[in-house]
Amino acid sequence: MLTPDEALYTLLCKYLLNEADSNEQQWVNTWLRANPEHPVLLASLDKLLRTAAEQAVQGAMDTETAWRLLSSRIDEGMGGRAGIGIYEVGESNEAGVFEKEGELDEERELDELRDLNEEGDLNDVGYFNERDERLVHKGANRSFKLTRWLAAASILLLISAVLWFFIHQSERQINYNGAQLVKLDDGSSVRLDPAAQLQVLPGFGKKNRKVILKGKAEFDVTTDAAHPFIIDLGNQAITVLGTRFSVDNSHQLRVFINSGKIKVSRERDSVILTAGMLLEEDSSKQQYQVGAHIKDAATQAIVFKDTPLREVLQTINVLYHVNVSADADLMGLPVTANYTGESVQNVLEGIAYLSNANVIIKGDDYELRRQE
Repeated sequence: MLTPDEALYTLLCKYLLNEADSNEQQWVNTWLRANPEHPVLLASLDKLLRTAAEQAVQGAMDTETAWRLLSSRIDEGMGGRAGIGIYEVGESNEAGVFEKEGELDEERELDELRDLNEEGDLNDVGYFNERDERLVHKGANRSFKLTRWLAAASILLLISAVLWFFIHQSERQINYNGAQLVKLDDGSSVRLDPAAQLQVLPGFGKKNRKVILKGKAEFDVTTDAAHPFIIDLGNQAITVLGTRFSVDNSHQLRVFINSGKIKVSRERDSVILTAGMLLEEDSSKQQYQVGAHIKDAATQAIVFKDTPLREVLQTINVLYHVNVSADADLMGLPVTANYTGESVQNVLEGIAYLSNANVIIKGDDYELRRQE
């Protein structure tokens, strides 16, 4: 069972490592606004995690070296005096400066021994001389060094735990659920829809760049030709070299490319998509349908410039989920037009006017016929 402090630091680490879900992120954001010292604490923890990550990448040092470096840093921080000060609140010397707990006890013992020696109370067991004082100091120093190394050990244990976390976190699968912006280790980012699920597979960014997606998400992938970005969709996969695109794998696969180039593939079929292309899976025919000349699939923004009517109708079919046909002698006619957020009926009426044709509605289907 975690203590409240342990639970808080665990949550803050998840937040800094972009592993917190939307509810956890909201809680941390509220916590940051609650006290001006909270952002300072978070920044300090972030610095510690980044330092640990750098050490993990550079490689682990041997124990003796780690202790030596830690010891030297402690000594430097104490102005050359060995040890870590342990202070009692409200306890100070005549100069108003806090003393180390060990040093305070030593001075009291020495004063008592000196008083006893001056009064002659030590004659039965031997008088108190300089050699005895050196022995007392030696014993006190040993006690103080023990305190120093115990404190150093606790710090080293904390650093080791953080190093272990960074070394092993890339070797485990990380799951993200719900609406959130996920920043991956390779610099790529994924914006998930509320019902989406993303799994980042072990070794991501080192051994591979592979994720599993369920639902809808927008990807902005950094370029790395040596390590293609792979999205596993179950019986299909998307291979990316560096691009920005959206994927909807909720029911039938739907992929839109904002920029760059990707490959969508399955066992016996694959297609290359470039900027402005929209792919939709036709599950009934077990094939892909692709439309082009699309500026933004979400707003149904399309741009045609001297585009053959054949390509125009293909784009409308994919973008609006309809079936539009036309007379064969119309298919090669060039079309120049822009539409954003228009209904399929309005788009077809405009194209029919440009093509000197009429729109014929047949149930859920449409047909363009040349005017008589």
